[in-house]
Amino acid sequence: MPKTHTSSRNGSQGLLFDPRFLETYAGERILKSPRTAIVELVANCWDAGATRVRIRWPDPELAGEFTIEDDGEGMTEDDFTYRWRTLAYNRLREQGPTVTVAGHTKQLPRKVFGRNGIGRFAGFCFGDEYSVETWREGKQVIYRVARGDDQPLNLGRVSRGEKRGHGTRLFVATPRATRLSAEDARAEIGMRFLTDPNFAVELNGQIVELSHIEEGQLQRIPIAVPDVGSLELIAIDVGDTDRTTRQHGVAWHVNGRLVGDCSWKSHGREDLIDGRRIAAKRYTFIVKADCLADAVNKDWTGFDAQNSSFATAAAEVYERINDFFLRVSVDDRKDAVRKAREANRETVSKLSLREAEKWERFVENAQVECPSLRERDLVKLSTVLANLEAADSRYALLHRLGELSTAQLDDLHGILRDWTLDMAKVVLDEIQTRMLLLDELKRKVEDTNADEVRELQPLFKRGLWIFGPEFETIEFTSNEGMTTVIQRLFGKDIPASRHRPDFAILPDGTVGLYAYPRFDPSDGGEIGVNRLVIIELKRSGIRISTEQKDQCWKYVKELIEKGLLLDDSRVTCFPLGSHIDLVEADVREERHGLVRIQPLSYDTVITRAKSRMLRLYDRIKNAPFLDKEKLTEFLARGKSAPGTQQSLQIR
Repeated sequence: MPKTHTSSRNGSQGLLFDPRFLETYAGERILKSPRTAIVELVANCWDAGATRVRIRWPDPELAGEFTIEDDGEGMTEDDFTYRWRTLAYNRLREQGPTVTVAGHTKQLPRKVFGRNGIGRFAGFCFGDEYSVETWREGKQVIYRVARGDDQPLNLGRVSRGEKRGHGTRLFVATPRATRLSAEDARAEIGMRFLTDPNFAVELNGQIVELSHIEEGQLQRIPIAVPDVGSLELIAIDVGDTDRTTRQHGVAWHVNGRLVGDCSWKSHGREDLIDGRRIAAKRYTFIVKADCLADAVNKDWTGFDAQNSSFATAAAEVYERINDFFLRVSVDDRKDAVRKAREANRETVSKLSLREAEKWERFVENAQVECPSLRERDLVKLSTVLANLEAADSRYALLHRLGELSTAQLDDLHGILRDWTLDMAKVVLDEIQTRMLLLDELKRKVEDTNADEVRELQPLFKRGLWIFGPEFETIEFTSNEGMTTVIQRLFGKDIPASRHRPDFAILPDGTVGLYAYPRFDPSDGGEIGVNRLVIIELKRSGIRISTEQKDQCWKYVKELIEKGLLLDDSRVTCFPLGSHIDLVEADVREERHGLVRIQPLSYDTVITRAKSRMLRLYDRIKNAPFLDKEKLTEFLARGKSAPGTQQSLQIR
């Protein structure tokens, strides 16, 4: 028969909790895995400032009490009831990120593991209910803790009394059977709690030591440092990945005492590894360095960074740790490259074999040289570099850099500092070269005696970038077959055309045709024209009007009829002249937008191109990773042109 529920008579409604609530809130591993539960309970002892923990582990075959007792700071009754009754207990806000080691005020405060109090539910792994005895300030209290039917926990006080000292004991009188042996429990504890020699854990009368860790999960690496002494690096592999990195890192031991904290910080250097990576939650290193006793700070917070012996030893130790990670993280690095390749599949597929290999090698090297680089940032970096590698010219590369935000440029700061300085010199030099080209073009178009075919068309051929970044790629090349068709279209055989087969020479001007091929995705063979740019230069005195637009459309129709364009080839025509009829300045589109005819005056084309060059110059020179002093020196040695060098200065 279904269970019925009744509401409060006064109309107030409290929260109800399903019996499965704790599994969802705390996680099944804490409630059902003895390996996880014992680690959480020992971590609670650490967070209590204990120096010694005693565990009574039940024999899997025999009945016996489960107990874990520490000599930490203990709790008052109010402390206990408040912490146990507060589900999302905020340890950091209520007690702070550190704890004073109980009874040892001269020792450094200890960084705690706990954050939200979930570890208190680990007792339920050993029984349906458990008891907590805690004492401090001469007073002792015992509470029974059980899972509730309609609320997560039921607390019931068992007794109050008096007791000296301080500490806490959690025990289960009749624990459920566990398949985890005492030996395996010691190994789980040893892999996580041997970083501080002042924290000792005893299980069934045996102190947990390195010897309790299985051979396959511990490596001893002797290190001899000339003029310093002998050190031992101990690498511990917990096997399964822990939830956080708080029980992992590098711990330096000198004469049986921990120096500073156990963490992935490397004494004044960058992090040894990104804390979000799997390895950071799996490995722990202990460095036994008694030979560095003279380098320890008086308060034991760390080493004297100016001490040459420590600097030499640390460099060797961190190098060995990096080598260790390189050996064990081969699969992780391959997976990171795979994710980067997947994120940039479309861009990388367009690269040549050499470019793709170069890109992949960079992604691999970035992980080796910058182990603290987060995987998410590695993917972002790989995207930027794939786009840069896809740029076929120095200007396109610069254009892509110019599109980056300041935050993205900051992400590149460390890994690309040297590369970007050299590249900046290349691209800034390219800008100056192009400014010279624009100045030369301006002089030519203003000269009524200039020869379009011999002087102007070759300049535009060198400068398709003038019309915008989309025309940057070097894949745009002169198409002599098309030029011949246009030449024959007018029925003229002008003698000069025989000397310049790359341009069509017409009575009123010249036409240059630049095609970008399309390739078959299956075999890579060229199958036609993907994009065509037509540049028509009109002689001085000819105004761009409807007639000139019609003439461009005539070129395109002739090429279509001759089968030189695909059905979906995109064509952009630029009829250029000294003047344009105002009513004809708009873009004309044909074939549903596949063909665009954009009339422009010479002055407009050159002015826009110069403006774009200067804007990009400003964005690059202000990038945070560029050394402005070196760039200023470089530019001072560079080319100069009327009105150019003055514009290109570090401002």
